[in-house]
Amino acid sequence: MHDSRLLRNYDQDMNKSKSSRIVKSLLALFIFSLFLVFGLIWYTSRTPSFGGDFTLQFKEESWTLSEHRKPLSLLYFGYVKCPDVCPMTLSVARQAFLELNEKQKSRLQLIFVSVDRDHETADDVATYAAQFHPQFIGLSGSREQIDHAVKLFKASYMLEEDPKSYLGYSVAHTDKIYLLNSKGMVIDMIQSPRNTHEVLEPIERHL
Repeated sequence: MHDSRLLRNYDQDMNKSKSSRIVKSLLALFIFSLFLVFGLIWYTSRTPSFGGDFTLQFKEESWTLSEHRKPLSLLYFGYVKCPDVCPMTLSVARQAFLELNEKQKSRLQLIFVSVDRDHETADDVATYAAQFHPQFIGLSGSREQIDHAVKLFKASYMLEEDPKSYLGYSVAHTDKIYLLNSKGMVIDMIQSPRNTHEVLEPIERHL
């Protein structure tokens, strides 16, 4: 009888211990789920770390990004006389734009900023960009304005004399498209875009 009571008490203790472990496991799982949910909310709503407003020159007029807001803007730094990566990137972007519907196109623009102000006028840049697509905006500006925009987007460029070049100089520059929200903050980047899908997919995802 005494052994039976001890066995029953042992079983009760074991059941309580098992129940306690289950409760603790469920509590740990609940806490982990909360961290996961709040982490996802933070990640999707966090403020982009760089970008912002800037003012440059479009033809003969001052052009400020915040005054020409679009839900999505694409930004690329280059120069008109670029022999390879710039025309390739703008051609690829043009093909991507042509595949969008009219509603998507109305929410979008591409901004091409020339870093070669010493050899290209604002008219040169505007005309060059528009040759690829009417929604491509070509901008120039003072050296200070250009450098400010370049710094905002953590881009870079370097002009140097190059006797071997047909221009007599060369320009090394960042080769990526920045995707900007309506506040001009970077929400995505396309590294060295070389085909239409690389440009079209993130555009459709962010529109």
